[in-house]
Amino acid sequence: MNTDMSTLYQIDWGTILPLVIPILILHLLLLAVALFDLYHRRDLVNRPIIWLIIILLLNTVGPLIYLIIGRRMLKNDQHR
Repeated sequence: MNTDMSTLYQIDWGTILPLVIPILILHLLLLAVALFDLYHRRDLVNRPIIWLIIILLLNTVGPLIYLIIGRRMLKNDQHR
């Protein structure tokens, strides 16, 4: 495994940051929306703790899975 941190100083961050920042903002926005929705639907969603773990541990894929699949899986098919 390469543990030489000096290669990080050789990266042209000015070129990379304009690409990374929008992706990071989109990721944080998606995470916030999924957590906000889960919090407000915690009484309706089956197994909210498991969905919380999925959202937090699977990074970008977790919030997408919750927003696409988890919101449809309501207890007793109740809708607000």
